[in-house]
Amino acid sequence: MRAILFRFAAVLLSLVIVALLGEAALRLFAPLPAKAVNEKYRFCRFDYELGWAPLENVTYAEKGYLVHQNQFGLRAPDDIQLKNTTGRKRVLVLGDSYVWGVGATQEELFTARDVYRTDDELINGGVSGYGTDQEYLFYLREGQKFDVDQVVLAFTLYNDVGNNLNSKQYSYLKPYFTLNAGQLVLHNDHVRYSIVENFFRTMKRESRVCDLCNDGVTGLIRTLLRKHQKPLEADVVVSDADRKGIELTLAILKNLKEAVEARQAKFLVVFIPYKPRIEQHLPGNHPFAPLLGKGLTQMGISYREPYPEFLKSAIAGVDSFNVEDRHFNAAGHALFAKFVTDTDLARTSTDYYGHQ
Repeated sequence: MRAILFRFAAVLLSLVIVALLGEAALRLFAPLPAKAVNEKYRFCRFDYELGWAPLENVTYAEKGYLVHQNQFGLRAPDDIQLKNTTGRKRVLVLGDSYVWGVGATQEELFTARDVYRTDDELINGGVSGYGTDQEYLFYLREGQKFDVDQVVLAFTLYNDVGNNLNSKQYSYLKPYFTLNAGQLVLHNDHVRYSIVENFFRTMKRESRVCDLCNDGVTGLIRTLLRKHQKPLEADVVVSDADRKGIELTLAILKNLKEAVEARQAKFLVVFIPYKPRIEQHLPGNHPFAPLLGKGLTQMGISYREPYPEFLKSAIAGVDSFNVEDRHFNAAGHALFAKFVTDTDLARTSTDYYGHQ
């Protein structure tokens, strides 16, 4: 028995030594590898109230991509203030990875002033992976600290409704709401800190060796599963479960509107164009859009629908999305910015389905 334990300890010690030597060699001689910028373990941490929250004061510069999160954990300039010291119109934009900007470098984001090109001040409050429920909770805890004139929520049609129904997303536990007699009931007791999971996430973020091993394993799994994964369908059938999710989502948006207006600010929703339908040049956004639009109108919430302009741009030969995923490229960010700020396109698209 002792001999077996001795051999096990010797093997374990050897692996540790090899890992330490590899770590030193990678840091001294190997450049930082190019990385996708959507990895939550790089830019987020565990959070009891939100499931995960953005890390503060982190910067990654990787072969043409710059990702920086400031002292508030936002992908925004460091000189941003809680109070409005400029007198300009301030807009806080809530959302998921589309707002955070997967695949986009810092100066390409639609919240970058050189992109939206107005006198407004856009504050990027996007957190990758968030559903509407987490965006609402994030606003209550963090967003309300900012003195703004308007809050815009960018709504991802193909997954936000599903996110709002789940207690776990992307392998992370998250809070969620249910409806009881029309009132929201928050469930977050299941969101617990795991020392083991946090250790591995920290190692993946801080250790070059662990990061390299993780990339290899992840790449292998993706390759093996790629043949079995179904792409998002352009034609989506709305199920009964979807309708319940839409009902819940509208209740969350109603509460968010009330919280925003309690701060004397205006609230607005902007739909994200559904890439599979854009690619096939199909008229009309994801089928959730008109259903949500009807509910928003009934609650007195204005919304904007950029889909027709994105479709027109695609027909003209302009690609607004990343090749490897569904997020905006630089052209997509520039076009979407026109629907977040007060432009002629934005005004024309307001409450779009009520005019059809």
